[in-house]
Amino acid sequence: MSAATVVSASDRTTIHASFFSLTCGALGMLGVAVGTFISPGSSGTFGWALHAGGWILVSVAIIAHIEHLSNRLGRVAVICGILAAVGQGLADLPFAINSTWVSDTGWINYFNAMWAAASLLAAASIGLAAVRKEKQMEAHLASGRPGMYASEDYSTTVHASFLSLVTGAVGALLTGIASLMLIGGGGPATRLSWILYAIGSVLLAAAIIAHIEHLSLSLGRPAVILGSLAMILNAVSALPGVFDPAGSNTLDTTLIWLLFAGSATIAAIAIGLVAVRRRAQG
Repeated sequence: MSAATVVSASDRTTIHASFFSLTCGALGMLGVAVGTFISPGSSGTFGWALHAGGWILVSVAIIAHIEHLSNRLGRVAVICGILAAVGQGLADLPFAINSTWVSDTGWINYFNAMWAAASLLAAASIGLAAVRKEKQMEAHLASGRPGMYASEDYSTTVHASFLSLVTGAVGALLTGIASLMLIGGGGPATRLSWILYAIGSVLLAAAIIAHIEHLSLSLGRPAVILGSLAMILNAVSALPGVFDPAGSNTLDTTLIWLLFAGSATIAAIAIGLVAVRRRAQG
């Protein structure tokens, strides 16, 4: 059995995503943010169109990076991630056509169902990556070099820890369940759904934070910190719904959307910083 080759510092710090895919991701999240600021959960087809288009750009960003991601995470996991982003865009599309449909119960149920589907697809994507990670851990243990990467398998290894991946998968699952509970108006379970959404978002932030050292090597510490803050702010955006589940206070409802817009803005900046770093690498 040959010894594992030490992976060079350049391999560990190289951003494999293209500048194009990162730019698409940053512009996509910016579109989501601006669209939400313009139309915080109510009128304005232009805002909803930006929202929908933003998520589609995010899916394009993943598609543009599909080969490398597939080598590392597995093709099915990546496809689930793409479909999750597309699902977010499809959730907003009807309101980009006719913004008055936000007052229609049927379309609101559709919106919540699509958000639930997107979150569950994201959970499946992260969960599949976790399963792949578990198999790789078993293979490394069997090879007698746990924690080591040979030069030939570094690019195909899932570097996130199994715990961080499971945490992220559970977080996405909880947000999906929360959206499912809101279908039909939510009723008495509305407060619980917002609580689950907040917990899920916190778990997603925890998953990023748990992987901060490795991510910082390639993406840069500021971008990773901003990504974590974006998820934390997303969790905070659920708090008005926890305290006012009926949405009787217009200010609380608006605050939910504005906090979400802030979260998307921070995420866009984080991805933008990675794009700038990628550009500098040539």
